[in-house]
Amino acid sequence: MRLEQLTFTRFIAAIAIVIFHFGAQISLFNNGYVSFIREQANIGVSYFFVLSGFIMIVAYNRFNKIDTADYLKNRFARVYPLIAVSVIPFVMAYFLFPGTVTLTEIALNLSTLQAWIPGMATVGNYPLWSLTVEGFFYLCFPFLFNHFYKKYSIAKISVVVFIIWLVSLIVQNYFLNTPFYKGNVTPSHDLLYYFPVMHLNQFLIGNLAGLFFVSRTINTKRQYDIFVVIILAVLVLLLKYPVGLSYHNGFLALVFAPLIVVIAQNTGLITKLFCKKPLVFLGEISYAIYVLQIPVFETGTKLMEKFGITTNPSAIFCINFIILLVASAICHIYIELPLRNRIKNIRLKPVFTNGN
Repeated sequence: MRLEQLTFTRFIAAIAIVIFHFGAQISLFNNGYVSFIREQANIGVSYFFVLSGFIMIVAYNRFNKIDTADYLKNRFARVYPLIAVSVIPFVMAYFLFPGTVTLTEIALNLSTLQAWIPGMATVGNYPLWSLTVEGFFYLCFPFLFNHFYKKYSIAKISVVVFIIWLVSLIVQNYFLNTPFYKGNVTPSHDLLYYFPVMHLNQFLIGNLAGLFFVSRTINTKRQYDIFVVIILAVLVLLLKYPVGLSYHNGFLALVFAPLIVVIAQNTGLITKLFCKKPLVFLGEISYAIYVLQIPVFETGTKLMEKFGITTNPSAIFCINFIILLVASAICHIYIELPLRNRIKNIRLKPVFTNGN
């Protein structure tokens, strides 16, 4: 089942993260009206985690059992080609500008293991830490699907998921307020903010939302625009008036999950808009936008400053943003899709014919 209206939301989350990383000096994003959103726009990663869990259930619900090897091959085909592409500029920097990047950082980016190592989670192409987390989700999902989701009721699954969610929040917020936490850019920060296990609760909440959707609401689609607006308003209020808890490791999953379900059910104007082909395409290139943002922005900024093209932060941001969209579209069409299809077509089991 393909839910086109959710595809565009990935673009919104990806752009929010780009603005979080590079929009601090841009007046459009750095004023009293919206700066509180930009400063916390990294919650887009949390949205990705919840949406990933939701989509996995919707995509595989029709199966009685997941073939783990085939599933992991398809997940590898989906995410890895652009990971490799995004590391190429860092490989070039290693040879052209000695000292700017190390072979260890390149190896960690290529292996997507960085978030497992406190102190190394954000080396090189630092947004790739979330791909370490996604990889962990992918490894867990076949086991969860085959041994839990297909065997137990939603009620029982809900109890377990909410316990894991609550424990995750308690652990993170407790240690953030003890001497254990040494601040940003420390192994303790990486452990509490980037370590894959700390984010599993968000994927599980997404799974639970998916189970609810496919079993209870999939046939009750109707106009839910007002509910989408209400949930978004709650989200904005939470960002404007923080409750004193970290939003990074799952607190907002309880907002994102109903938002995703409502958008998936909605047949109103918002869905009709989000299903427009240009917007769906932007959603499809959102993964490329996410993994290419650092190479594009950092390289583009250095070149513009070096050759005197412009030093105006707003102009630099706009130029880099346009380049990022174009580069993401090109990579999606000519690299991501062809390699994904080629890898998916690889047979993992031998095919026997008569006489063999």
